[in-house]
Order: sequence, then structure tokens, then C-alpha cells
Amino acid sequence: MYTTDAVSSHLNALIIQTKETQNLYKPVILRLSNSDDKTTFNNLLSKADNLQVFDTIKNQVTELIKCTKPLNAMLPKAELEKMAIEKIGNSNEYGVWVYYPWANKLVHILDQEEFITVRTNRNKHKITQDEQELLSTKKIGVIGLSVGQSVSLTLAMERGFGELRIADFDELDLSNINRIRTGVQNIGVKKTVIVAREIAEIDPFLNVVCFDEGITDDNIQSFLTENGKLDLLIDECDSFDIKISAREAARNLQIPVLMEGSDRGTIDIERFDLEPNRPILHGMVDHLDMSKFKHLKTFDEKVPYIAAVTGFETLSPRMKASAVELMSSISTWPQLASAVTFGGGVSADLSRKILLNTLKVSGRYFLDLDEMITNPEEENNSITETHTAPPLSASDIINFVSEHQFEDLDLAAAKQLNDEQIYYLIDAVKKAPSGGNNQPWRWHYQDKKLHLFLDENTAAAYLDPQFISSYTSIGAAIENLLLAASVQKLEVHWKLTPQFAPKHLAIFTFTDGAEATEEQKLLEKQIPLRHTNRKSPPRTEISNEEMAYLCGLVEQTEGASLTFIQDAAKIKRLSEIATTTDLFRMFIPQAHEDFIVKEMRWTPDEVAKTEDGIGIHTLDLGINDQYGIRLLQDKRMISFLEQIKGGGAFGRLLTQQFMSSSAIGLICMPNNEVQSWIKCGIAAEKMWLGATASDFQIHPVNVPLLFFYKNTVEKSATLSEERKLYLTNAENEFNLIFDKPENSVSMFMFRIFKASASPEKTIRKSNDKIFSIGRA
Repeated sequence: MYTTDAVSSHLNALIIQTKETQNLYKPVILRLSNSDDKTTFNNLLSKADNLQVFDTIKNQVTELIKCTKPLNAMLPKAELEKMAIEKIGNSNEYGVWVYYPWANKLVHILDQEEFITVRTNRNKHKITQDEQELLSTKKIGVIGLSVGQSVSLTLAMERGFGELRIADFDELDLSNINRIRTGVQNIGVKKTVIVAREIAEIDPFLNVVCFDEGITDDNIQSFLTENGKLDLLIDECDSFDIKISAREAARNLQIPVLMEGSDRGTIDIERFDLEPNRPILHGMVDHLDMSKFKHLKTFDEKVPYIAAVTGFETLSPRMKASAVELMSSISTWPQLASAVTFGGGVSADLSRKILLNTLKVSGRYFLDLDEMITNPEEENNSITETHTAPPLSASDIINFVSEHQFEDLDLAAAKQLNDEQIYYLIDAVKKAPSGGNNQPWRWHYQDKKLHLFLDENTAAAYLDPQFISSYTSIGAAIENLLLAASVQKLEVHWKLTPQFAPKHLAIFTFTDGAEATEEQKLLEKQIPLRHTNRKSPPRTEISNEEMAYLCGLVEQTEGASLTFIQDAAKIKRLSEIATTTDLFRMFIPQAHEDFIVKEMRWTPDEVAKTEDGIGIHTLDLGINDQYGIRLLQDKRMISFLEQIKGGGAFGRLLTQQFMSSSAIGLICMPNNEVQSWIKCGIAAEKMWLGATASDFQIHPVNVPLLFFYKNTVEKSATLSEERKLYLTNAENEFNLIFDKPENSVSMFMFRIFKASASPEKTIRKSNDKIFSIGRA
């Protein structure tokens, strides 16, 4: 009986013995007509422990007889076997014996010429004899051996090269076996060795050269040119700086490059042999200094480079979702064996066509099975229809004014405003904030009266039920009007017209007034400076006096109250509620549609065309967060994120914003009436202008609109009962955090902080889109 120590010692000895062959990948080819080879052969038979010997030479010769003369396939089996035996003779010297030291296997096969004849017989005439012979002279380099393994093995099976250079610095990990076809015994073995062994076991006559250290600045030229220049470079590596540097070297040598992305069947072909001045990667990285990539430390630093190479916005929905989840719920880019195997086949096919020069194109192509073979689209009946009133036209406004009676505002005392005065006022009101920068107001001046309308078509949004968010925007515009009039020494006489809501909301007349107060002058001066700031600076304190000043401004509006939260733990909890509910918003199809179509503007051209919405360049975002926001445009990605309960990475930015805030503020009103929402807007704008004057920045975070407007949201068939319960509990917790009385309505939440002004501000509509003048 072995003792425990003896077993352990024997096990360690076997492990060491196995490791001695760990880097071997070259087979030993023995021709017994050669005396030295025969001696080696005999020594193997006599000394090799547990040697496995495979001798199927008779079967191979039988195949050879049928391949060289196809009519022989019609002969009886016995006659074919007789012909094979006669050809082989009585010794073991026919053909060659191949020894695979890493597997301790000795295999009897046909010698090279006959082996190739049989091996490639079933390629004909998909590949002609001349083409096969030409391919046998070609040299291919493969960088990266995940997808590269599948490419290499497929090329070897087709015998699509004469020499293959493979480069990868990595060893096999267990997680690699989800896509690399190999066994668990190869964990810890170099990927180059694994591929070279597999090819040797398929065809020991193929020449495989391994670059175990991967591709470096020091060896790239050797990889491309040693023993003759490569005829094709296949790039499947993960290192983005190597992708670029290898292409630059290949372009200088006029070597074509092929890459398969294993997502959406993405194919890149760059025929530098035909187009020596062709831009690297079709020009997609021309704006980047790729030499910096190798020195970058964090994933965030690398994102712009990765995005340029991969084309973030053309990724599949699941790969986009994976990009969102990277470093959140997963640690590396996902790849599937099916995609890798598919890519290997496609790459080998294209490699042959490039080497034979039957394919001469360059470009990026997609062989997307999800798009080519898919179920017919089903009509989505879960989207809730929003208000669809037609756009409000000037004629609609004039007709409305002429057809309705308004309460008298003492027109006898009212003065007629001149163009300078009226346009000064319009310039002020158009600078008011609005949800999604939709600018829902329409102003009309006629008979000494200024009318304020709501354009229901502009205001319509899933998360603006009964236009309550738009009424807040209307209130902000009214506050700007009142302040602008005060510095023009105009006294404003005005009334809300809730009886005509939502179309007509207020009417104004003007008389000569007194000098504006110092407070009015100060606040009016902030109108062009006020803007939404979304930065996340280091946190600074806000004093009790500063908060009291802002609360006092809010309380000038009847019924309005302002509460501040400064406690870090409570702010953190508010951030968690806000980020979760913001993500819920993305999972409601109509709300998501509003976000990507009505709210966001993705290009400067869109901004210039619509003159509304939020340009992505105005969000105070780093380029990485901009990439993340752009991914939100993909509805299928959003659907998949919901399926996997993902998307938490999107909350990172909002969490940073909350935690960098000096305080979180909430304005409440005593009831839910139209007038209250308008008055909330008046109070919010006055507070915002006061904060701007005090060098504070304001960022509305009405993301919890989802439970502010809970009754509407709960009707959504797209929200699960689990999420509806979350909203109910979150609302209760929210009310406790702000110690909100039961009879008050939460209307406007914001973060306040110190930061420099945003360099880019949202656009405003031209006057002709928001203002008209009628005749008596």
C-alpha cells in the first residue's frame, strides 16, 4: 500500500514529467527508409512507456487508389484491399510514421504528396487543383487565438496555406473553453501551442510558426516578413494598439488584412495590396492617437478607442447590453462558440478568395444571422398612446382669441407695446427651462393683450400626463416675463385662465410702471446665464443663510414651499431611488420612445433643424458617458437589459451627480391643480435665478416623475407588479426623507452645487415658432 506521502510524491513527479512536454508542438516525422529515423522508431517502440500506436495505412492507401482513379471506387472491396496490400508491401516502410510527443502517439500515414492528394480530394472542385497548389505556397499570419483558433483550424482543414504564423501571448483559461475547441487538460498551456498541436494532428506536413510572446513592437517585422513576406494578415487580437500598429506595418508592406468580429458576423477587409494608401480601418481611427492606448489604465480611458475600432453603434443589441454591463455584472467582452466557429468558417472562405485574388473589395460587412433569419415582427400593442393634438398654428390662435371672452384687464389703462419692448419680453420668456427643452409655449400679442398658449402637440409626452410638467415650464416662462417687464419699467396685469386649459393658460396687459427693485434687477440679469448644469464636481457645503435665501424666493409664490436635504445617507438613498426609477423609464416603450425621439438630439444637424430638445453635446458628459447614452437608442438592447435585470451601469453617472451635490431640494404645492403647477414653475424659476446669482448651479432631477405621476405609470402594462410595488415603497420612503406633509404635492426636485458654467447650452426656437402678432 502506498502511503499518503508516497502518493503525493508520485503525483508531483508525474505533473513535472507532463510539464516537460507542455511547450512541444512539432511532430516527429519518421521515414523508415532512413536509418536514423528507423533507429528513432525502434527506440520509441522499445522505450516509450504507454505508447499508443495507430496504423490505418491500408485504409489510407485504399482511399488513395480511389482518389487517383475515381472509377476504382466501383471495384469490389476485396479487390481494392488486394491492390492496397500490393502497394504497401510486406514492410512498415511505406508512408511515414508520425510521433506526437505531447500525446505519446505514433501514427502511420501516407507520405506528404499522397497524403495531400487524399486530404484535399473532397475540396475538388470547390477548390481546383491549380488553386490548391497556389494556396500551398501562401503564408498567412493570425494574431489572436480565440476567434483565431477557429480560423487557423479551418484554414488547416482546407489546406489553405503553406505556412501559418500564429501569435498570442496568453495561456488557456477555463473560461476560454466556452469558445476555444480544446480539452480541460490544456488549461495553462500556451494558446499558440494548443493551435499548433491541433494543426499537426490534422496535417503534420503543414508548417506552423509560433510567436508565443504575441505581437510586440520588436517582433512585428519578423512576424510579417521573416522567411518571406506574409500574403495575408488575419487580425483577431484583443489589443487595440496592436490592431492599429499591425495594420500600419501591413499597409507599408502592402499586405492585405482580414478581421472577423464574432458579433453580427462583422467582417473587415483592407486590401492594402491593391490600395496601398487606404486609411487604416476605413478611416474610423484617424482622429485618435492609438500610440497612447497601451499606456491607458482604466476601461473608461480606453472606451473612445474601443468604440472607434468596433463601431459601438453597429454592435448587436446583446453586445451593446454587454458593453453597458462591462465592469458591472461581467468583467470582459462576451464571445460564443457558435459565433467564433461561424467567424472561423467565414474568415477561411474569404482568406481563400483574397489569396486567389477572386475577391478584391475592401470595407466593413455584416453577416448578421439575427437579421437574415428572424421571426416576423409582431405588432407591439403595449405602447400607450399619448395626446396627438395637431401643432398649434397662428390661425388657430387668432381664431381662439376672437371666439372666446376673457376677463377684462382694464384695457383702457393698458398701453400698446412697441416692437423693442415686446421682443425684449419674448427673448426673456424663450430662455425659460422646459422638460426635454420642448419649449411648449406659444405667445400671441393682439389688442394690447399678450396671450399665453400651450402647444399640446409639442408638450405631448408619456411622462407628462395632463401636461403638468409643461405647466411648470409655462410658470418659469411667466416668471421671466414678469422680471423682464420690471426692468423695462412695465407693470404687468395678468390672470391665469385655467378654464381654457390646456390650450390657453394666461393673459397679460401692460402699463407704465415704477423702477424695478434691486432684487428684480438681480434676478432678471441671471436669465441669460441660467442653464441646466449636469456636472459632478467635488462636493461643497451650502450654508443655512444661502438655503434660507432660496427658500424665501420660493415662498414669495403663494402656497409654495422648499425643503433641502443635506444628509449624505439620505442623498445616497435618493440617488438609489432616482437611478432605479430612471431605468424603469427606459423600460416603458412609449417613455423610451419619447426620450430618444422627442427629448434627445443626437447630432448638430438635428439640433439646428428642430431648435428644441437636448443636444447630446450639452449634457456635460465625458465622451465615455456619451457613448453609453447613445447606446440607449437601441430598443432591442433596452428590451434585453430589462430581460437580464441589467442596466445598473447607467445609474453610475446619476449617483455621482447626487453625491457631488451640496443639497437636494424639493418644491411642493398644496394641491394638484393647473394653477399650482404653473405657480410651482414661477417659484422654481425665481429660486433658480437666485441660485445662479449666488454662483450655485441647478440640475432638475425629476427622474422620480415615475412616482410623482404614479397613477399613470401604474396603468402601464409593461411594468411588472414587482416594479409597481417598488414604486409604491419608494414613494413612501421619498416622502419620509423630505418629511413631506400628506396634503402637499411634490412638483420640482433638483440638485444644487458649485461648479463652473456649462460650455454648451440648449438651443432655443426662433421667434416665429413661438410668437405671433394679431391685428385688432
